[in-house]
Amino acid sequence: MGARVELTRALLAGRAAAHEGAPPTACPHPDRTLLRTAWLRGYGQASNTAAE
Repeated sequence: MGARVELTRALLAGRAAAHEGAPPTACPHPDRTLLRTAWLRGYGQASNTAAE
């Protein structure tokens, strides 16, 4: 599987976690990785959408 696919999946998983009400600390990816960054970005996008 390509890196771009993995990053997209992490982003979408972060969005889903935010919609489910999971805390941002629920991120399953290790610190200082691109997958964690993508997951947290997705989480933040979903959180910003919910606040508007």
